[in-house]
Amino acid sequence: MLNVVDIPQALQDNFFMKVDYHSKIIDVFSDIDSHRVTAEIIRKHSTNRRDVREVAIEGLDLFHARRILEMGCGFGFFTEALKGRVSPGARIIGIDVVEGYRDVFMETCARAGIDGTFIHGDASVIRDFEDRSFDAVICSYSLYFFPHIIGEVARISDEHAVLVATVHNSDSLKELVGFTRDMLVENGMIDREAVFPIEALITSFSSENGYELLEPWFGGIIRKTYENTLVFEPGDMYSLMEYFRFKWPLFLSGLSPRDVARAFDLFEVYLQRHFNRSRDGFRITKDDTIFVCSKPRYRRDKR
Repeated sequence: MLNVVDIPQALQDNFFMKVDYHSKIIDVFSDIDSHRVTAEIIRKHSTNRRDVREVAIEGLDLFHARRILEMGCGFGFFTEALKGRVSPGARIIGIDVVEGYRDVFMETCARAGIDGTFIHGDASVIRDFEDRSFDAVICSYSLYFFPHIIGEVARISDEHAVLVATVHNSDSLKELVGFTRDMLVENGMIDREAVFPIEALITSFSSENGYELLEPWFGGIIRKTYENTLVFEPGDMYSLMEYFRFKWPLFLSGLSPRDVARAFDLFEVYLQRHFNRSRDGFRITKDDTIFVCSKPRYRRDKR
């Protein structure tokens, strides 16, 4: 089994050793209304007008899929895209560490016409599932929360099953990361060498190392690119602030509540200054990769 996340030691020291990883996930995603608003902000400001879910499942024959698992399901972003594409008798299980998603996930299942069950817990609960118990596993921007569990995903996948996972490139959000770092360093709130939790999170499973982490467990891996940029014009400043506010625990962990409040005030000031100087608005790289995996391997040394 894969026991060690393949990320630089400096990131592990800064993130896993000093930040309560579980609590950061809760802090970011427990505000369901803000999560929905943020998803709409991303959709509205994306240069790529195609839905990433459409790209992810394009060309896949999922009509045989009757037993489906969505890991890190949230409000069922990926489940919703399966409407009319899976077996009429399909059942889906959604797992999420945030209990508050239960009702909205079940509503999504109803809209998709799929019988659903929600399990509150982290990804380790899949260790309780029987071997080869799923025809499809889907993960929408969640696999980097639990890359250590990939071997278990292979174990619970039927021999004809498919794993579809969307992940970020390692340089995703680099402009926002750099902007925030410059702001905090200039005001003496962090050291230049500090690593944000979001950097460690994305690096734990990204476009760049995803194949390496998946290959021991899946014999067939297809990689699809999804190029995208978020563009915010001067009139969109408060949408960008809302986007940052949703993600702040992954940027500002370790700051006191007083400094967090100060950081929000500074963010607005620095954004206004940026928009006053820039004709191109604020552009954020958000390139992603979709991994479509088949032929699960039930032992690491099996080929």
